[in-house]
Amino acid sequence: MMAPLLQVSNLEQRFDASGGFFERLRLRNGRITAPRRIVHAVNGVSLSIERGEVLGIVGESGCGKSTLAKTVIKLHEPTAGSILLDGEDITRHGFALMQPIRSKMQMIFQDPYASLNPRQRVRDIVMEPYLENAPGKVHDVQEKALALLAKVGLGPEHADRYPHQFSGGQRQRIGIARALSVEPKLIIADEPVSALDVSIQAQILNLMMDLKDEFGFSYLFITHDLSVVRHISDRIGVMYLGFMVETGPTEAIFESPKHPYTRALLAAAPVLGEPLAAAADEIKGEVPSALDLPSGCCFRTRCPLAFDRCTRERPVLRSQPGGQSVACHLHDATALATSTDTHP
Repeated sequence: MMAPLLQVSNLEQRFDASGGFFERLRLRNGRITAPRRIVHAVNGVSLSIERGEVLGIVGESGCGKSTLAKTVIKLHEPTAGSILLDGEDITRHGFALMQPIRSKMQMIFQDPYASLNPRQRVRDIVMEPYLENAPGKVHDVQEKALALLAKVGLGPEHADRYPHQFSGGQRQRIGIARALSVEPKLIIADEPVSALDVSIQAQILNLMMDLKDEFGFSYLFITHDLSVVRHISDRIGVMYLGFMVETGPTEAIFESPKHPYTRALLAAAPVLGEPLAAAADEIKGEVPSALDLPSGCCFRTRCPLAFDRCTRERPVLRSQPGGQSVACHLHDATALATSTDTHP
């Protein structure tokens, strides 16, 4: 059996939030004894993506989705864990070793206004990754750039324009063409339609799925929009406070969510013609700070079903019927059978 295209195991990402440069300098020199303030952005996340598959990652703003994406593609160096791409362990690859890997995975960024160089013409933006990997093939640029622009719905007249001459949707099309220029096996899309008008979002999503079907690459698709993730994803991962709390096939997640947080997310999404969520499914309280993670289950401070064990022990992802995995003590059948804990 062929190994997954992407295999991420126990990935962690920490950021030092101890203060500015001079405060960190005093810390290093031992002049102050205040403890370091560490942001726990990604906490032991494991996931895999098969060839040609779309894995959607959902969760509230600030749950670590974008940090996970940037860590997987090595824009952030991981604090711990491992990243295997196409069978190769790239976890500790430095800049030089990552150069040939870049042709295997590319990223589409959230903000089409900030992700394109305003000083470059579209032709040069699209072909820059290609020329980085094939510097001796400058003569191919013209033909390949025009072909890629045509793939994303832009004409040859657009090739010599600058980014400021395009709308948001057109700029995102340029970003997609740039990602395609090196024929990647994996594209990481970080909220690629959230900055666009609603009328344009469906066009971009349909374009992205058509290109996947044509070229056969995989997506790691980051979004907070449940309707989007249901439309495009084969499987879904639900994140909360940097933890993966549930994974599974898309329809299984939507039809039979296991984790209380997943149920609350789905209940909070309004559906035309259906009543609003019952009070029991509402998420109450505030998200805890990533600077000070709660003990035990990360969701227990907002979970209406939390019990004693949730305070003491952090749950791990366990396989469930239907292909889902859930990190919740309520679904740990063996432990519940031997536990003396009771619900409040």
